[in-house]
Amino acid sequence: MVGPLAPEIGVLKFMTSYISFFNAIDGTIPTSLGLITPLQTFDVESNAMDGDLFKPEYAGPEGLTEIVNFRASLNNFVGTVPTEIGRWTKLQNLWFADNQVSGTIPPEIGNCVDMGAFLVYSNQLAGTLPTELGNMNVLTWIDIENNQIVGTIPEELYSNVELEQVILKNNQLSGSLSDKVGDLSKLTTFWASFNQLTGTIPATFGNCLNLEELELQNNGPLSGPIPAELGNIKALEFLSVEQNELTGPIPEELFSFTLSGLRILYLNNNKFTGQIPQSYGQLPRVKDLWLNDNLLSGTLPIIAEGEFLFLEEFLVNGNDITGVVDDSLCLIRNNTVPG
Repeated sequence: MVGPLAPEIGVLKFMTSYISFFNAIDGTIPTSLGLITPLQTFDVESNAMDGDLFKPEYAGPEGLTEIVNFRASLNNFVGTVPTEIGRWTKLQNLWFADNQVSGTIPPEIGNCVDMGAFLVYSNQLAGTLPTELGNMNVLTWIDIENNQIVGTIPEELYSNVELEQVILKNNQLSGSLSDKVGDLSKLTTFWASFNQLTGTIPATFGNCLNLEELELQNNGPLSGPIPAELGNIKALEFLSVEQNELTGPIPEELFSFTLSGLRILYLNNNKFTGQIPQSYGQLPRVKDLWLNDNLLSGTLPIIAEGEFLFLEEFLVNGNDITGVVDDSLCLIRNNTVPG
């Protein structure tokens, strides 16, 4: 489908769904959309549309109220999110990622208590995250990365215990991470990298046993030790805390058989001290192990036969490692298995 949406769409007054994603539609959303009062789904993702995303005729005081799914990602929309968004109380999916929407996220968003997915990444949103986000008790997925959000992560956000994916990276968030993150037992993804977060990494992350990806790199910086409790997360596949000021020894728990699925471990560019744990070869599927640019000392532990079978990148430069490199390390490349 090519060309603009015709204003005559408004004559379809009994239409409940309009879905036209991955096409070549251009132009703006017709104001006549507001005439389709039973409309529940409006999906124009991945087109070439532009103009104001939220117009008062359908998103204002007299606008639509039956909307359940409003998806407009991957276009060229502009404008701001109106306070009247709170009138869309039946909304379950609000997606307008990869546009040029600016302004703030209004507190009235908290009226959308049935929201399951709030995807607004890669826009020009600013201001703070409203505490009213905590009203969305069925929210499973929030993605605000690549915006200009400031302030702290509200404690109320962690009350949404159905959350599975929390993606906050590449903003200007500050303050510390709350211990309440441990209440998110269904969490699979937590990305808060490239912000200005400070303080310590909560040990309560260890309660998130379904967590697969934890990204905290390049922050304010984060400081203190890396919690040994992260070794409890059996599902963990990706852990990155690089480019902070974490201190203390690297816990042996990060190299236990419990983390059998861990493939990426980035601990580089911190201030870790002490020796590399003797068990560091016990991660059966690790592919990238970056320990470089810390204050580690001692010698490199010997690798037993059958360890590091999938290792591709092992970085330990920029430390105070001494002694002779054991032959077991020199043989890793010959024994590694692709995959």
